[in-house]
Formats: sequence, C-alpha cells, structure tokens
Amino acid sequence: MGLAKTLGRSTKKHSSAAAWGAKVDIRERVLDFVGAGQARVFDAFAGNGKLHDAVWSRAAAYQGCDTTLYLDSRTMFCADNRRVLRCIELGLFNVFDLDAFGSPWEQAGIIAARRAVAAGEKIGLVLTLGEGLHLKMGGMPKALGRLAGFTQGVPGALRDGEIADRAIRGIARRMGCEIAHRWQAERKGASNLRYVGLALRGC
Repeated sequence: MGLAKTLGRSTKKHSSAAAWGAKVDIRERVLDFVGAGQARVFDAFAGNGKLHDAVWSRAAAYQGCDTTLYLDSRTMFCADNRRVLRCIELGLFNVFDLDAFGSPWEQAGIIAARRAVAAGEKIGLVLTLGEGLHLKMGGMPKALGRLAGFTQGVPGALRDGEIADRAIRGIARRMGCEIAHRWQAERKGASNLRYVGLALRGC
C-alpha cells in the first residue's frame, strides 16, 4: 500500500510506513503557518495523544476531545466532538485538527458556520478524508454534499477528490477566507485515506 504525497508542487511516493510521517509533516506546516507562539489548537479526534506529543505540544494552547477517556496531562473533553463544537466559543482556537478515520465534514461544517474570521487572520485546518469507498458505492455523507453544493446524489462525472475540493472551497467561502496554502498526502488502498492541511487567511 503506497502513499502519494503532494506538498507544494511536488509529488512523492511513499510506503504505508510513511503515513505517520506525512500526517506529522502536514501538521508541522500548518503550525508554522499560524505560528507556534500564536497557535491555539482544537484537536477533535485527539486519541491517545501521539499527534499532540509529535506536533501540537509546541502550540501556545491545546484542547483535545475524544469519546474515550485518556488519563494524561492534556486538557481534554470526553464527549462527542460535534456537541462540543456547537457549544464552546470557537474564537478561542485558530487551528482545528479533524483526524477522523471516516468523514470529518460534519465537524468541518460546524466550524465553518460558527468560527468568524477577521480579515488577515490565519486559520489552520487539518482533515483526514476517508469517504472515498462510500462515494464509489454511490453514497455521499450529507455534510459533504452540503459543503460541496450538491442537493442530491453523487454526480457521476466527478471523482471523490473533486468533490472534496469543492467542499474545501465551500468551507473557505463560508468562513470568509482564502486558501493561502494546501498540503496533501494520499494513502492508496482499500481505505484510500487522504491527509489535507489547509492554511486559511481571512479576506
């Protein structure tokens, strides 16, 4: 199982063992864009803290969220991240990590609707996209369809990557941002996971 990585304009092939390195690399680029001293991270699928230890521990502030209780030194919500994102003040954060194994679009849609962005403000958004197989079977997560601007079904002429591109542009538009940079790595195989880092700037 290989990993194709696109960072800037270059594309590289990696073994599956490099998936972790790609995830770390993308987050480091997002952190550099926002600035470690200014970065305030909301990690919606925080898990056991490996990405926190590798990257987000260098941010100025960190808030994790997971449905599993982890007894470590991180500040964590133990709850459904969708409920948390709907009720906390999102202006406290300027980096959002949505490392969902399946589809992060519902969480991304909540952020896009609730996080006001000032002109010139820098926002980092990290997405793990795993809905490729679902799309190939003719299905589409409702949140993805809304963000991509579709009212029904999956247009047969569009590939899953093109649908995700439309959804990403929809997120930026809803937040009043331009996409300053985008970094992406793709893990080929049955799951066909894509790791995306977005550097957004308020218009």
